[in-house]
Amino acid sequence: MNQTQVTTPALTIRPAAESDLETLGALLTALSDLSRYHRFQAPIPTPPRPALLRHLLHPTGAAWLATRADHPLAHAMWAWATPTSVPGASSPEKIAELAVVVADGEQGKGLGVRMLTVAAADAVEAGATHFLLVVGASNERSLGMVRRRWPGAVGERDGSLLSFVVPARPAAGPRSEVRPRELCRTTGR
Repeated sequence: MNQTQVTTPALTIRPAAESDLETLGALLTALSDLSRYHRFQAPIPTPPRPALLRHLLHPTGAAWLATRADHPLAHAMWAWATPTSVPGASSPEKIAELAVVVADGEQGKGLGVRMLTVAAADAVEAGATHFLLVVGASNERSLGMVRRRWPGAVGERDGSLLSFVVPARPAAGPRSEVRPRELCRTTGR
């Protein structure tokens, strides 16, 4: 019996940079309308405007890209949130909003959780005490991820959105597994 071995190029998760403008634009352009809506809760033009891409590459926290053979697969970021704009938050809390978007063909395979783990760990290193996760009420995958990792989390509804404020900790796995400030390496999948 002949067997063919298929080798998949390694997955790279690395900090995002200004030079990633086209890469991030390609990722967002290739998304289905539903995936774009789940991430942004608003229409974004095709191709996305450079100002939006720059905001995603340079938030008030940090951002990362996942690629395989230079093909963009995911983007994750965290940004500081103002406690007064966060439902249920008090002012001494340092709240980091987490966000992720994953290419349609990669969804449901754990890449989003891996990306959020990197972003969450970096936010914790920067001093975040809580995370804000804003999820569309129809986004069952993301809601399931939030409920699995923060089982007691209660979402506050604002129209079609649910906002969760949860204690800051990496989204998956023990803290020692992720060192985002040192992250700039290729990881297997």
